Amino acid sequence: MRKLILIRHAERPEIAPNEVGNDVVLTEQGKQDTAQYAQSIGGQVVSMMTSPIERCIETAEIIAKEKGFPVEHIERSRLLGNPGFVIEDGKLAWQQWQTKGHDVVNQHLLSATDALPGFMDFEIAVNAFLEKMATVLSDASEGLHVWVTHDVMLACLASRTLPSHLKMADWPHFLGHLIVTLEESGELSFEYLQKP
Repeated sequence: MRKLILIRHAERPEIAPNEVGNDVVLTEQGKQDTAQYAQSIGGQVVSMMTSPIERCIETAEIIAKEKGFPVEHIERSRLLGNPGFVIEDGKLAWQQWQTKGHDVVNQHLLSATDALPGFMDFEIAVNAFLEKMATVLSDASEGLHVWVTHDVMLACLASRTLPSHLKMADWPHFLGHLIVTLEESGELSFEYLQKP
């Protein structure tokens, strides 16, 4: 079976208002939760990729150590964060959150068709990202791929691949994830799971 887990990083402290929070790292609880989660994953991890933001790197490294995957083979990708596949201009996108508010922008990410300033066209961005996933899954050996990202990227992709859009109540918790499976037909299937 060929699967890819797109997972939000583990618990971090609250980010101060009007801060992007790129320097905020995992809490001790977040580290413990990641180790527990990694132990629950079945199958061999054959590749890993992470956002270059430290809390995602920390999450990826803990999963790698628990699963016996070489930490030095974890790839870092700006598709997963800083800025992420759905953001074209990080500064301009951040201005949207500051002026419109997080709820308005996040709801827009879940269901809108028109992109706000600073964001990529949703259809183009999501399709390109899904194509990358499909290529990784079809080109690699059997096993599990783990990509560590942020809530915005995970929510946007999950909402646009599942049968119906996510609601704000479904916004990804820490370690919430989307399991992407390459089916025998060559199609991708999706399952969205929240950590309780």
